[in-house]
Amino acid sequence: MIRCSLADNQLYFKKGVLATLSAEKDILLCWEASSVEDIILQLRVTTPDILLVGHDVKGLEILSFLSQQKLLYPSLKIIVFTASADLVQAKELLTAGVNAILPRDTDQDDIVKAIQSVAKDDIYFNELVSRALLTRLRNKTLTAAADFPQFSKNEIRVLELLADGCKTQEIANRIFLSVKSVENIRYQLKVKTGASTSTALIVYALRHRLIR
Repeated sequence: MIRCSLADNQLYFKKGVLATLSAEKDILLCWEASSVEDIILQLRVTTPDILLVGHDVKGLEILSFLSQQKLLYPSLKIIVFTASADLVQAKELLTAGVNAILPRDTDQDDIVKAIQSVAKDDIYFNELVSRALLTRLRNKTLTAAADFPQFSKNEIRVLELLADGCKTQEIANRIFLSVKSVENIRYQLKVKTGASTSTALIVYALRHRLIR
């Protein structure tokens, strides 16, 4: 069972998402909120697996909020709904630790897919945001550093497949390794890069041109 909570101050939109969540047998709605104060109070009582939050919730400074909540609740995963797939905004959100970014007009099936993917594999990119992010990060200058970590062929391949949206089992099948081996590679990648999530790991790989 995936425990989700929803925070948004647009009633019509919220009703639609709530209806979507209620229709899924493997998703449990813990609570809903309409303001930053509501979110903070509710999180203190019940921390869900995934928080779905509107980018324009009243009183919400999104990046500051994300940083605070990730510090307080390290296991909390966050899906942000945004009115636009702004490229710079997407990069900032992902760097801050957001696990998925969805346009507000995302259909019900894709909302469910995003929730399931984030719950299982820590990350979900819809096509539009993925392309925007890749375009942005590919133009970044490579940061030179004397102590830049070295990566094995398998580690680079895992990074490439993660960026393609492959799940752990799919990666294992593609590179002919066990699921446990793939999980170990992902752990080592996080240790080497300092990334705490798969989202941050992909951002790191793109920023340093480890993958294309």
